[in-house]
Amino acid sequence: MIEETLARINEYKERATRYLINFEAEREMGDREKAGEALWGVVSCLINALFLLEKGKPSSSHGVSCEYAKQFIISTFGEKEGWELFSTYRKVEKFHVNFYHAFLDEDEFEAMTGEILRLIERLSTALDAKLAEIKF
Repeated sequence: MIEETLARINEYKERATRYLINFEAEREMGDREKAGEALWGVVSCLINALFLLEKGKPSSSHGVSCEYAKQFIISTFGEKEGWELFSTYRKVEKFHVNFYHAFLDEDEFEAMTGEILRLIERLSTALDAKLAEIKF
């Protein structure tokens, strides 16, 4: 059972890596909508991997994932940084919506991108640390 869970977590990690590469390519081509959606995919995959690792099953909905993200981020990174990072999580959700409605201008997109990349780094590091704690 643990092997199956770890394999699924690794699939999420691999997908997150692929989406990050897609983000860079789409950003370079100037397609903010696709680039932002790719960043949403990275964050979503990392949250899904953490949820699966902690709960032993996949998240059942976007709402459940969002609630989990809030709880995980604040409890892992502390009140001050946690709330800042969760605020960034809400911004990456805005990127997801922007994919469908194209309302973000270049300045707003770029301003949020740096924060989102920091969130990705923090989530990725937390996931790797939790995986390292697993004893076989």
